[in-house]
Amino acid sequence: MTAEADLERALRARVKGEVRFDTATRAAYSTDASNYRQVPIAVVVPRSLDDVIATVAECRERDVPVLKRGGGTSLAGQTCNVAVIIDSSKHLRGLQL
Repeated sequence: MTAEADLERALRARVKGEVRFDTATRAAYSTDASNYRQVPIAVVVPRSLDDVIATVAECRERDVPVLKRGGGTSLAGQTCNVAVIIDSSKHLRGLQL
């Protein structure tokens, strides 16, 4: 089993939200409002804080970079990288800590 397949299996087992490794999603998240293009490893759309914690834990265990994405409006490429992207804009919008 490849490292990417192992990560996908682990994330799907622990995350209740969306775990996306498909080419179309990765292409959509490879850019923001800048000219930079970096195809991510995967995209996680968490349903809860537990999903965020599980994603970070799995990535940390495997030494895989993580990037928190906001609105994708960066003009300097901050939301693009070869990493697991966490996009909480769908389910965790009004989160107060």
